Amino acid sequence: MQEETIEGRRTRDTDALRAAFGREGCPVCTVVLEYLELLIDSWEYEGFSDVEHRHELIRSRGFCPLHTWQLAQRSNAFRLGLIYSEVLTDVVHELQQDDSRLATAAATVSKRKSLFKGWWRRWRHHRVEYPTHAQCFFCRSRSKVEQRVISTLVQQLHAEEIRTLLSQSTGLCLLHFAQARHQAEVDDPLVLRHVLTCQLTCTQRVLEEVRELVRKHDYRFSDEPRGNEMISWRRAAQLCAGNAGVR
Repeated sequence: MQEETIEGRRTRDTDALRAAFGREGCPVCTVVLEYLELLIDSWEYEGFSDVEHRHELIRSRGFCPLHTWQLAQRSNAFRLGLIYSEVLTDVVHELQQDDSRLATAAATVSKRKSLFKGWWRRWRHHRVEYPTHAQCFFCRSRSKVEQRVISTLVQQLHAEEIRTLLSQSTGLCLLHFAQARHQAEVDDPLVLRHVLTCQLTCTQRVLEEVRELVRKHDYRFSDEPRGNEMISWRRAAQLCAGNAGVR
């Protein structure tokens, strides 16, 4: 059953990649974003009410900035209000505990300032914690999907059809290209050449389009017809930074 599930996911990933090759932007970003949209839909309907998941969100202090505001744009006032009422309750509890401990320590050593300063430095070093959101539920899910889709892509690059489709796409963003390159080096070095060749083809094409965009902004050529190259800056940005909304 597990093998069937894995094979089914690979088939869905392959179909999703085939469709993404024909759309603007990094095809891996496109597929990952589609999966995340489905995951967010699922969370909105049932995930946020799961008790264990809510406790996980309290510990992680909610979601990362990106996914927090993606949820906020989808009319999730009640759901986010419920989550953050619990998160902030826990934050207040920790602040009260810290304040109480600090007050007790300050009263104990107020007459011994040097001792208090040394204790304060140790306490502050121990207590200061900056939220990294490394445990954001959606970020972890995105990472898992990325690994799976990259693995599927590398496997599919054995087929000439897939290589052609990838070469005709915008190309992989720098992050997903690095991941695909590493995956090929580990799993199948014979595919590494295909990864590099396809990416070079895509990058050179976008570079030529961007150069044409720049050229046509010269007043000497301003009367020339303008076409798809005028939005090539967007494809260049997608190559370098990835598709909007993924990170």
